[in-house]
Amino acid sequence: MRYIIFSDLHSNLEALTQFQKEIETVGYDKLVCLGDIVGYGADPNSCVQWVRENADVTVAGNHDWAAVEKTDANYFNSYAYESCLWTRKKLTAENKNFLRSLPLYHEEGGVHWVHASPFEPDAWHYVTSKAGAERHFKSFETPICFVGHSHKPVVIEQTADGVVSDYVAEFCGVASGTRYIFNDGSLGQPRDGNPAAAFIIYDSDEKTVQVRRFEYDLNSAQKKIRENGLPHYLAERLAHGR
Repeated sequence: MRYIIFSDLHSNLEALTQFQKEIETVGYDKLVCLGDIVGYGADPNSCVQWVRENADVTVAGNHDWAAVEKTDANYFNSYAYESCLWTRKKLTAENKNFLRSLPLYHEEGGVHWVHASPFEPDAWHYVTSKAGAERHFKSFETPICFVGHSHKPVVIEQTADGVVSDYVAEFCGVASGTRYIFNDGSLGQPRDGNPAAAFIIYDSDEKTVQVRRFEYDLNSAQKKIRENGLPHYLAERLAHGR
């Protein structure tokens, strides 16, 4: 089974449009969205509609639930909070119902799928390194877990004897007896210093995980953020991958 996995689209229609072209060249069985379809960007309805129609598996992100007042947004920074209020006004009733219906996690094919972390998924913890990895690995039973949320691709692995390490890799073989947490980065707002959009291809038969990056019409995405009265910082950060 080959999965294409993405998250943190954040209402970036330009990234999504190019993503559709990128995955046309990749044969896959299932498309998995790990949440945060909305927030920050200028096209929440178009992005939600596409995910509704195309993703085989979708889990909730904190921005998705915040947009429908299913989780608290008061801890958001000022830019995120302002964009959340704007998104609430823009979303259609149908798209709000979809976001409201999303589960926190999903298990399928020996994989645990979750937006933020397997440990307390509704507390929206960040998984960025091996720090705190013990509690995360104890919180799911499958060999593999895929997460998003931090917008930074990373691999965290735990060997059979309990040794945990973290590293960044464009390609990773999945070893028998080793457990993994893979962070897929971000499709719509990367924060690892690379502005190129990121997604993952996971082949469960070949036992490989590959991070793919691509460029998109960044200027158009930035222009729409500014024209819609969203904080200009949200446009500027896209160019710097932060």
